[in-house]
Amino acid sequence: MTAAPTNMPSIADIIAEFRRATNEPPTPPSSGLLGLLLELHRNNLVQWNREDAARRDSADNSAVAAAKRDIDVLNTKRHELVEAIDAELTAGLDQDPAAPPATESPAMVIDRLSVLVIRVCFTEEAASSQRVDRDLYAARLPVLHHQLALLQEGLEALFEDVRAGRKRFEPYQGLKLYGSRAAGSRPD
Repeated sequence: MTAAPTNMPSIADIIAEFRRATNEPPTPPSSGLLGLLLELHRNNLVQWNREDAARRDSADNSAVAAAKRDIDVLNTKRHELVEAIDAELTAGLDQDPAAPPATESPAMVIDRLSVLVIRVCFTEEAASSQRVDRDLYAARLPVLHHQLALLQEGLEALFEDVRAGRKRFEPYQGLKLYGSRAAGSRPD
């Protein structure tokens, strides 16, 4: 068994790539697992910005509705990317089928990691700005950095547990159904 697929960067490298992708203009897409990871992060960044647009006090109902529609599309894409990342990881790992299951797949944790990196980057930006409330943002940074360190440690431990046969994971399947009667929506 291997700790992680050979084509997977270290978790520290993933965090560094996510930070770079948050703070710099988009670069041409990479391929393979790293390409999927960066595509997920870019999708999360766009979704973050659309969510901000929907929450602006100055946004009229039309702008909010358009943002919410975009968010639904982006969220669907996010689920597809999480599934694709888990498929790549599963293909590169031998797992002990008798090991107890993890409660989250690695891609689900990577998705959370991406969002947390975005939150850290934007909070750092706000804390170093000329904003009146910059001290409030600066006070959040130690907590956010601690959360990021814990998430990194947890993901590294998950791969180590899979390698050692102490855990296994099932690839995530979102099975999202927006607006479908099959999803249990009520008839009008």
